[in-house]
Amino acid sequence: MAAAELDAKRLRELALRARHSGEVCYTRFLEPSMEQTARAAAGEAEVELALWGGHPEAERRIAAFYTGEAPNAQDYPFACLELRWNPKYASPGHRDLLGATLGLGLERDATGDVALGAAEGSAYLFVHRDVEDYVLANLASAGRASLKLRSATEPLKLRPPEGVHMRVTVSSPRLDAVLAAGLRLSRGEAQRLIDGGLVKRNHMEALRGDLHLEEGDLLSVRGYGRMRVEGFEGLTRKGRQAVRLFRYTG
Repeated sequence: MAAAELDAKRLRELALRARHSGEVCYTRFLEPSMEQTARAAAGEAEVELALWGGHPEAERRIAAFYTGEAPNAQDYPFACLELRWNPKYASPGHRDLLGATLGLGLERDATGDVALGAAEGSAYLFVHRDVEDYVLANLASAGRASLKLRSATEPLKLRPPEGVHMRVTVSSPRLDAVLAAGLRLSRGEAQRLIDGGLVKRNHMEALRGDLHLEEGDLLSVRGYGRMRVEGFEGLTRKGRQAVRLFRYTG
């Protein structure tokens, strides 16, 4: 059985367990593309689903299947670790910090996001609770940076994502129209990117230009980067749809 099929089977089992036991059942950290599978599992089992990864922009999140009250953020089985280093001597990036963490021999589903802190020389690492002590004891460096770790106890102070806010107008909130406006392309060029399998919506391949977008959708275009639909502002005097976008540059 393929890995994706095993993952889907495990999600269905957790959803059914939540239905029959009445308890909240948590996954480990999911690949973003598995969230749709988790939603399908919740629908089949007729239970609710919530997702949380430690901060609003988190891409890797834990799913919670439940039938009663939704779990609180502090109930999810992960810990947030604060990483510190001296920025005078090194400046590890996201890839360095994640690589050092996975270099400890952890499975990918044991780790969530790495988010850079607002303070220079700081970052936050989200890990499953069952590996928290191991990571605290063994993660000593990332690249040339010597790290100091501790469990984060204060409200997180994250570095805002790098990018630009945009306001565009489109004929309709279709994928091809928004993509063309956000990337400064023609509709035909945008459609060719879609047809070529180069576009993802919320980490899932999007192959239809007429797909209607919603607030919060994340669009990833190979070779062009990412942008998020921040909201819709209604129609202009000319009857076009105004859309607020955030295009990531970092």
